[in-house]
Amino acid sequence: MEDKLVTLAIHTFEKAQILKTILETEGIEVYIHNVNQIQPVVSAGVRVRIKESDLPHALRIIEDNKWFEEPKEEEAKVNAVKKVLIPIDFSDYSAKACELGINYAHAVGAEVMIMHAYFSPYFPSAIPMGGR
Repeated sequence: MEDKLVTLAIHTFEKAQILKTILETEGIEVYIHNVNQIQPVVSAGVRVRIKESDLPHALRIIEDNKWFEEPKEEEAKVNAVKKVLIPIDFSDYSAKACELGINYAHAVGAEVMIMHAYFSPYFPSAIPMGGR
């Protein structure tokens, strides 16, 4: 009799891929369901499914790994934003972006860096679109 599939976890696409990789390195066959085929990165509610006979082994692996834990508060403070880069092109939209960026930097206690950015029509693409 064939093992039926059971849902081990429901995650975002990224976390589902990480879990799939971890389990496959341990020899567990993993199936991912409910992935948006057009834009898989924006998929939410992706089901990670395994054979029912592999469930105890998979649960031990998940409990031993700390990949899904939230960072501790001390670690989050170390990785806090120190600078906010605000690209501007002197348009009305840039003025609004600058205002938002400065307010955000003030709220998080970061330094503001403003950079003049513009589109050059002379170089429409950095990557050539032809094959040679």
